[in-house]
Amino acid sequence: MPLQTQTTAANYCATISVPTDVATARAALFDDMHIWWTTRAERTPTGVTVRFNNSHASFAFDPDNPLTWLCTDAHMIINDYDPAEWIGTHLRWDITQTQTGCDITLEHVGLNANLACFDVCTRGWESFFETSLKAHLSGGTPAPETT
Repeated sequence: MPLQTQTTAANYCATISVPTDVATARAALFDDMHIWWTTRAERTPTGVTVRFNNSHASFAFDPDNPLTWLCTDAHMIINDYDPAEWIGTHLRWDITQTQTGCDITLEHVGLNANLACFDVCTRGWESFFETSLKAHLSGGTPAPETT
C-alpha cells in the first residue's frame, strides 16, 4: 500500500504501511525514537524530550491513551517563527494490524496552516515519520537527526 498523506488545513496527518506487527510498531514509537527520529531522545516513563540542534520539544504521554502525546514545552528554532508554537499541540498515533503488517497513522493535532512553521514542520514529519520510521520498520536504513 502506498504512503498516504492527508495534509489539510486542519492538521498534518499521514499513514505509513510497514511489514511488522502492532507490538513492534508500538515499541518503535516508544523505545526506538533514537533510531528513527533523533539520537537525542530523552525518554521517561511519562514522556519524552526530543532535541534537534538547539531546538527541543517535550511531550507528556496521556495516561488514559499513551498513543496521544501532549507537547508541554518547545523551543523550536526555525527561521523567525515563534519557538513555542508547538506547545499545546498533540501527536496522535494509531496502529492498525493489516494482512501484510500494520498501518501507522500520525496526526499532529494543531500543526496546521495557522502555524508559521507548518511547511518546515511538515517536511520534518515527511523525513522522520514517513521516511525514517518506515525504513526502520521495513528493514531499511533510518535517518534520525544526529545533531
